[in-house]
Amino acid sequence: MFIRNLNRSPILTILFLCITLLLTACAPQRAQVNFVFMKTSDFTQPYWEGVINDFEAQNPDIQVNLQVFTWEEGAQKIDAMVAQGNPPTLARVATRWIPKYVAAGLLEPVDSYMSPEFRSQFIPLLINEGAQYEGRTFGLPITVSSRALYYNKSLFKQAGLALPPKNWTDLRNAAQAIHALGAETYGFGVQGKQGKQPEVSTYFYYFLWGNGGEILTKDGTRPAFNGPEGLEAATFLKGMIADGLTQPNPTESETDFPRKDMETTFVEGKLGMVITGPWLASRLAKEAPNLDYGLSTIPYQTTPTTLAAGDTLILFKQAKNKEAAWKFIEFLYADDYRLKYALGDGVLPEKISVAQNKQITENPAYNFFMEKLPTGRFEPVNVKSEDISKVVANALQSAYLNDMSPADALNAAAAEVLQMLSYSATSW
Repeated sequence: MFIRNLNRSPILTILFLCITLLLTACAPQRAQVNFVFMKTSDFTQPYWEGVINDFEAQNPDIQVNLQVFTWEEGAQKIDAMVAQGNPPTLARVATRWIPKYVAAGLLEPVDSYMSPEFRSQFIPLLINEGAQYEGRTFGLPITVSSRALYYNKSLFKQAGLALPPKNWTDLRNAAQAIHALGAETYGFGVQGKQGKQPEVSTYFYYFLWGNGGEILTKDGTRPAFNGPEGLEAATFLKGMIADGLTQPNPTESETDFPRKDMETTFVEGKLGMVITGPWLASRLAKEAPNLDYGLSTIPYQTTPTTLAAGDTLILFKQAKNKEAAWKFIEFLYADDYRLKYALGDGVLPEKISVAQNKQITENPAYNFFMEKLPTGRFEPVNVKSEDISKVVANALQSAYLNDMSPADALNAAAAEVLQMLSYSATSW
C-alpha cells in the first residue's frame, strides 16, 4: 500500500527516495579491478568469464571488470587508458612491451606481493628469466609456449624419408623430396609476411640461434644478428623460398594471419613440415584427427634450441585496488584453472604442478613441448624490443623478395637497430 500510494503523496515520495539513497550510501562499495586480456582464441573470453564468476562468488566485495581485445588493438587501448589517467589494474601483455612501461614508470613490481611459496610454483625458467627486467619481477607468466618442428609422417613415407631432419641439409633434402610428390605438395613452411602475427623475425631467430648466433651482443648494446651466423641463416631461408621448397609466396597471405594460413596448409595435408607451437596440435586433434604427424627438434647446425615465448600478467602502478587485484591473481593461478587454460587455448602450463598433471604428461604433443621448454631462448627485452623485431622482419622480407641481398638487408637493419639502441641508452 505504501509503495502503491507514493504517486499520490509528494512528501512520501521524497521520504522514500531519501531512505533509498541513505541505504545505498551505507552499503559497502565493491573494490573494482579492471582486467584487460588479449584474445588468443574463441576460448579466451568465456574462460575468463567463468574464472571471474567463481572469484566474485567467493569474494563479493571485489568486482573484476573484464575487457578482451585483439592483439592489434590491445596496445592502443591500454595506451589510451593510461593517457586518460585510468590504466587497467591488470593486463596480459607481450613481454617485450614491459621495458617501455617500466621506463614510463607505469608498472608495479610484484616481488613484494609474492611469498616464497607462491613464487616457487612457477617453472624457474619462466619466473626467473622470462618475467624479469632490470633485476625485478614486473609480472607473472600467463601464456607460455615453445616451438618444435611438425612433420607429416604420411608425406615422409611417400617421399621415402624415414626420419625427421636434424640439420639444415636434412631439412632441405626432405623439402625437395616432399615437393617432388606433386605440384600442390610443399616441403617446408616459412613465415615471410608480418600480418597481425608478427613472427617473420622469430622464424629467422630459430635458425640464427641454431647456428650459434645471437640477436644482440651479450651486453645488449649492439646488434649481432648480421654476423656470419645470421647471414648463413637468412641465406638458407631465402634459398628455400627461391627454389620453391616452401609454401607458395610465403611473403604474401590471403588474410592478416599468415602463421595461421601456413598452419592451415599443414592441417590440409599439403605441407610436409612447419615450425610452430603447441596450439597446432590442439587444432589438428579437432580438425584433422586422422593426419599422422610427428614432432621433432627444430633443425640446427651447431646448437639445438627452441623459442621460449611467454606473455606476462602485469600490475599497473597507478591503478587502484592493487591488493584486491593480487587476491584475484592468487585465485586465478589455482591448478584447475591453469590446466583448463593450457588445454583450452593450446598453450603450455607455467606452473610445475600443472605441468606434472597426467593430462599434460600423457599427451604426446604437450609432453614433447614441455621437454623442449628448458632449452628455450627468450628474445632480448629492452625498450626497443618491438621496434627491433619489426626492423629485422622488414629486412628479411626485402631479402626474400629479392629487393636486397641477405647481407645488405641484415647490415641495413643492424645499422638501424644500432641507432635505436644508442638513442634509447641516452633517452631513459
